[in-house]
Amino acid sequence: MTCKKCGTELTTENIYSSDHRYCNLCGLEYALFLSGRRTTLASLRAMNLESKIIQTQALIREAVWEFGLDKVYISYSGGKDSTVLSHIAKKIYPDILHIFANTTNEYPETLQHIRWEQEENHTNVITVVPQDIHGALWTFKKVVEYYGYPMYSKRVSNAIRTYRHAVTDRTRQNSLEYINRNFKKYGKYIDLPISDKCCDKLKKEPLKRKAKELGMECAILGLLASESYQREKDWLDYGCNIFHVRKDNQCKPLSFWTDEDIIEYIEKFSVKISKLYDMGYSRNGCMYCGFGVHLENKGKNRYQLLKESHPVQYDYLIKNFENLLMVFEIDYM
Repeated sequence: MTCKKCGTELTTENIYSSDHRYCNLCGLEYALFLSGRRTTLASLRAMNLESKIIQTQALIREAVWEFGLDKVYISYSGGKDSTVLSHIAKKIYPDILHIFANTTNEYPETLQHIRWEQEENHTNVITVVPQDIHGALWTFKKVVEYYGYPMYSKRVSNAIRTYRHAVTDRTRQNSLEYINRNFKKYGKYIDLPISDKCCDKLKKEPLKRKAKELGMECAILGLLASESYQREKDWLDYGCNIFHVRKDNQCKPLSFWTDEDIIEYIEKFSVKISKLYDMGYSRNGCMYCGFGVHLENKGKNRYQLLKESHPVQYDYLIKNFENLLMVFEIDYM
């Protein structure tokens, strides 16, 4: 192994103990960089709502100035975060394009909200559906059968998928060591059909395919850094606007917002959001997704809420995936 930054060969004497990707010198430099970035993020999060709105508008304008209004789009999920993003963006650019990925795994209330946006709120929304390379429809069930179920978290699911599908013994051993080092308590699930590919197949790939077809160059995303470890890490490394650095250009102008900010904005500006949030749900997402379900309140997780609020969809979950939920040790009754 070599240092990720300088390429120096890593040994037991020079490897940085807190991050084995770096040598001691580069590891310390990166740790100082992250410390400064965390201070900056904390300062941004401490701003009042009015200041955050102004900053978010500036970030959206920067994306439009960089690529042109006809080359940017809002990746719209119908959830409260992306609805707040849409509300802010439309004040500046009323006709800005929104692309919604119907994953075939959406709550009925999400689809209802999308229709309202199109037909009554006059939002420029187009819908894409997931298809394989032959043009056949991807569904959640099909993805699970082919790749595995999305469970626990994206990082855990990715690690288990990498381990299960390792081509070489070395890759398999490295994956096992990674799991034992970072997700030891999930080690007992490494031989189960778990995967992080669902979001790629049902959402990300259809969005990117349509964006490429339309000549889009930058996605504007309603993501909060506080939502996950990976999203916060991404902000610490790159910030809100990531242009000409990675394969995909991204504008994430709500990154420094908190969930409390989103709620305050909705109430202050009377923003219409999906009825799903009035039914006890804190997220819209995909109905059967397992990411984070094991961390939700006992007796009130998304599957248990589904049983009460959407009995038809719950019956489908049980009929097709109950055996998996049992081996994953997830409460669903």
